[in-house]
Amino acid sequence: MQKKGKQQRTDPRLKKCPMCEHYAKYIDYKDYPVMKPFIDYFGNIRQRYYTGICLKHQKMLRTAVQRARFMGMMAYRK
Repeated sequence: MQKKGKQQRTDPRLKKCPMCEHYAKYIDYKDYPVMKPFIDYFGNIRQRYYTGICLKHQKMLRTAVQRARFMGMMAYRK
């Protein structure tokens, strides 16, 4: 029996990668709306545990964010 008010946690391994389901196979550094949900307020890339992205897309996201920062399209830090 669960106590009233407690939430049951789900297994993080059961999350499906949103990039695999909805987006293209490549993350472009110029496509800010695709990268925005995976970046926090301070400009850091959120962890895989919170976003549910697979390792392949997490690496692509990191590369795209680094390129966008280098080109001046994103800030390094706020």
